[in-house]
Amino acid sequence: MTFSRGWLLVPGVLVACGAGSAAEAVRPEAPSAAKALDEGECRDVGKGGEPLVVDWKPEQRGDLEVAMKDGIAIVSYSCKGIQILTECKLDGDYGYIGMTRREQVVRLQNADEVRANLPLSGVAIAAELERGSSLDIAMILVGKRRTTWDAPAVEDLKGSCDGATHFVRGATVGAFAMTTGSQAKARAAAEIFGAGTEGASSSAKQTQNRDGAVTDCQKATPDSDKAPDQCGAPIRLVLSPLAKGRAGAAAEPVAKKPEAVEKSECPSGLVFSEGKCTTPAEATAYECEPGNVSQCTAQCDKGNAASCGNLGSALLSKGERGPATAALKKGCDGTHMRSCALLGTSIANGSASVPGATAAALLQKSCDGGEALGCKELGKLYLAGSADTPKDEAKSSTLLRQACDGADDEACALFAAQLERGQGGARDPMKAAQLYKRACDGGHIAACASAGKLFEFGPMRNPVLASMVYQRGCMRGSGEACSGWGRTQFERSPDSAKRSFEMACNFRDPLGCAALKVLFGSNRPFVPDPRAQMALQDACRRGSDADCVSTGLLDTARGLPAGKIDLQRACTRGSAFACAALKKTQ
Repeated sequence: MTFSRGWLLVPGVLVACGAGSAAEAVRPEAPSAAKALDEGECRDVGKGGEPLVVDWKPEQRGDLEVAMKDGIAIVSYSCKGIQILTECKLDGDYGYIGMTRREQVVRLQNADEVRANLPLSGVAIAAELERGSSLDIAMILVGKRRTTWDAPAVEDLKGSCDGATHFVRGATVGAFAMTTGSQAKARAAAEIFGAGTEGASSSAKQTQNRDGAVTDCQKATPDSDKAPDQCGAPIRLVLSPLAKGRAGAAAEPVAKKPEAVEKSECPSGLVFSEGKCTTPAEATAYECEPGNVSQCTAQCDKGNAASCGNLGSALLSKGERGPATAALKKGCDGTHMRSCALLGTSIANGSASVPGATAAALLQKSCDGGEALGCKELGKLYLAGSADTPKDEAKSSTLLRQACDGADDEACALFAAQLERGQGGARDPMKAAQLYKRACDGGHIAACASAGKLFEFGPMRNPVLASMVYQRGCMRGSGEACSGWGRTQFERSPDSAKRSFEMACNFRDPLGCAALKVLFGSNRPFVPDPRAQMALQDACRRGSDADCVSTGLLDTARGLPAGKIDLQRACTRGSAFACAALKKTQ
């Protein structure tokens, strides 16, 4: 499709720039940005990115929303553009964490900025953007949708996935309006959202692309578990690269960022500043590279709050508490919510002190700002109880739920444990299993075994899902998960089960060693923990099939008659593995 001179492409909208109008008759023709600025450099996006999706057509936005409802969305993303792979899926889900409502205007002023921030159609838009004009994007941000997945590999994908390069780690949601503007005139969000309403100029009405309702956005609250009906439009995606995988082996994971650091990614050679990726020369101040103390100091001094947070984090790792506290306070005062979370955590553990500030207040501010780390740390304070935060299990559960929905895998594991025990609310083992899996997806190794046990023995028994999460935990080094994986393999493939039990025993899991002896006659020594053994026996007597299997294997391997009794209990209650193990003892 080609476009004649005088038209601006906004996907789904052809925007008249004045051809034939009275305004055009008295104005000399302006050269396009493509002529004046080139079409923008094609830059590497291998590390990921945070592109805006405000230029997408309704049907493309629909594909994105469906993909994010059905699982984890997968894309093909390069310097040449972005495409949702609608037939490709990754098992998992997105949570929603609310945030204090915030307005922002992002101005894209040249071809490089348009192409980098609007990879779907930026080339076409930049080619028609006139000299001296800009794309002005007003946003109302109310929350984030995030997945805990940290480093899925291509082999984790299902469906038609040719060309898959990245997964959608999350999206910022709310409402937006995009119009053309003048570089000489900055406009507030309210003015841009008002374009196209009664009384606005005809050109403003024509240049508009929007989604979401301002009135609905006003109903949003930080503690809500979902966005308002008409204020949940995806505005910005967070894209992360897929890891490299090899058949029959664990994936080569992308290094997971330390909890203290979460940097906005831009195409190679660009930096993140004022809500967009731009060149360092165009940025007044930009987000620094974490760990680069000199760069972070310079950018923090120029007023970039995220750089202050990265500086504080780097100084904390060096043990420089005083300078770290000062940098984090500056970042927090500048609305960098992770700085508030780190500062609150430092005060809580006694490594920092700020006059007039409390850990709880800073963590609450961070949590309200949509920072999962703040919600989690505050939830842990209420779970433990202190003078400033009296023990409150119900409040702890609410905060851990928010943090889990914000993609904090440890928070998911903690909240799942509360649901499994009925701590802070009603017991819900089915929901607990789903949240343990979410934590496992995010790299919380112990949660993989916990999820597997509930899928294997809980009320929603699913052997296939149990095997999958056990495998994931085993490949990451959990002996308990390896033992679980062996149990799910034993009936259909004893040899595979034996290898899994051997890995478990190598990881010093007594259950793996016991299973090798009972099922395969191995004599590898093991020493069970007496306290753990007593806890297993007690749980078995109270009706836990999983613990009956465990104590049954351990006792049988040591020649104790009680082992067969416990295996028989689990077999009678429906454990196929317990029945198979019992046969081996006869």
